[in-house]
Amino acid sequence: MRGYLVAFAAVIICLLPIAAHAQQEPSDTEIKAAIARLGEGTDENGFVNFEILYKSPRRSTELLISSLKPVRRGQYQSNKHPQVVWNIRALRSLTGLDFRALTKADLTEDEAHFLDHDAKTDEVLFFGTWMSRDSVWVAPLDAQTAIIGKWRKWFEKHGQTFTYVNDRNFDNWYF
Repeated sequence: MRGYLVAFAAVIICLLPIAAHAQQEPSDTEIKAAIARLGEGTDENGFVNFEILYKSPRRSTELLISSLKPVRRGQYQSNKHPQVVWNIRALRSLTGLDFRALTKADLTEDEAHFLDHDAKTDEVLFFGTWMSRDSVWVAPLDAQTAIIGKWRKWFEKHGQTFTYVNDRNFDNWYF
């Protein structure tokens, strides 16, 4: 009888991590709801909460990338950052990656500065942030479209096997 109890206890102990893992995986509906709420505010500690996304980083990354759409080029004030900016911030946090792309557009001095324009390659970031004012500049449409394409191509090639970083350091993904 004692042998059965030991075997039963061993089976239960082995199954607990599987059950706990299954309970922690958010559904697509939960991930999509978390994505839709990005930028609406912060948690009780004043931080953007990506925790649901961190629980399933591969699927969250896939859903974030599928949601990327170009927006109007230009400057956006604090608390009015486009959803796509928040989605890219989340992607940066999940992956530690960021992409640049060529633009053929003439940039203003502020755009060139905040989009980190590379004069040699004419590449820019999707967006850049004026830290002290929490104001963002969004790149011209050609660069946005190319960067979205780079995210999609990257995920197709590396997304399934990538080691996600779930970077909680605000300075690494917000700006």
